[in-house]
Amino acid sequence: MSNDRVRVAVNGYGVIGKRVADAVALQPDMELAGVADVTYDYRIRVAAERGYPIYASVADKRSEMEAAGIPVAGGLQDLLRQVDLVVDCTPKGIGARNKEIYQEAGVKVIWQGGEKHELAGYSFVAQVNYAGALDRQFARVVSCNTTALSRVMHALHQHGWV
Repeated sequence: MSNDRVRVAVNGYGVIGKRVADAVALQPDMELAGVADVTYDYRIRVAAERGYPIYASVADKRSEMEAAGIPVAGGLQDLLRQVDLVVDCTPKGIGARNKEIYQEAGVKVIWQGGEKHELAGYSFVAQVNYAGALDRQFARVVSCNTTALSRVMHALHQHGWV
């Protein structure tokens, strides 16, 4: 993109997506371009109150979101045209359905740990394999439990204990 900050989209504004969006919004080298979802409940209303641009992940849900008073800026494809990276925080199995959309848009994607390793072909834990994740189009952040196990096992391995 044209500026020197990474433009990020968050798809799925549940427990994980909310945390990711809030974290991205605080980073000096990132810009939260928007959040996408299919719901019009309190969660997405919080995103709107925070000033995050809202997009409909699925075209059929846009009218429902707008009827509920959610200010929808566009659809997922509109959001993807503005970003360098998507963090897909949608529920397990949904992220896999989005892969083709992301590929067509030519964006990099990080999926949450509920998705299978095969989706991205690379499962990431910063302390273990950071360098291998650089310059990949797709990566998956492993679950919290797997992250904890990986950190412990990696530390033991570095000392020759595993």
